[in-house]
Amino acid sequence: MGEEVRRLGTRTDLLSPDILAVYPGRLTTGKQLEKAAALLGAIGLASGKRVKMIFCDFPSLDIEPAAYKRRIRSEGELYGLGGENLVFTSEQGWPDGFPHSGVMDLFTLSNLFICTSYSESFGLIVLEAASRGNMLVLNQAVPALEELGSRLHAYFMRWNARGFGVDTRESYHPSEEAYLLEHAERIAGLMAINPVLQAKTLIRRQYNPMWIWENRLKPLIEHRPIAEQ
Repeated sequence: MGEEVRRLGTRTDLLSPDILAVYPGRLTTGKQLEKAAALLGAIGLASGKRVKMIFCDFPSLDIEPAAYKRRIRSEGELYGLGGENLVFTSEQGWPDGFPHSGVMDLFTLSNLFICTSYSESFGLIVLEAASRGNMLVLNQAVPALEELGSRLHAYFMRWNARGFGVDTRESYHPSEEAYLLEHAERIAGLMAINPVLQAKTLIRRQYNPMWIWENRLKPLIEHRPIAEQ
């Protein structure tokens, strides 16, 4: 990992979560970041796995950053995603944005990419996340994301969107909560049977220096005969 991710890794845990999602973007309501936080929290509830979201955020003129962060945290906490498992890089030492090289390194560590954006002209960030081996969950109501995601075998959900000059508003029956939990269970199930994602997660969690120390090296030292110590 590059210097930026090594620094971030000293400030927040990047290795323990079973499901690690990274969402780079401006702090604008058009990205619907609160929807991504809610879905990831629902995935944690549905699967029983530890989940973590890292927003590589930077300010926008659309809304006051602190106010929007409160909204995102509030939505995430409704589904159990909060505290140290919801991180903004702007609060970890990068107030004006996390470097692109660092984002790509984070995509190497992550295994899930959720794009709930209201509008996209072309999903370059989707290509970048896919190129680093992430499962894709995209907003099907955005034409550019549907076109690109269909070619990449993405998992589709529907959120509010804009496309071809028409705004769409989604309604959920019986409720948005039921919709999220239903799809969260499906996503968790797909991730659980994907051998590439499972291998990637296992490598991140069990072949990092701290895990090797705690589980392989430290026990050898602690159990040496007294005469050898």
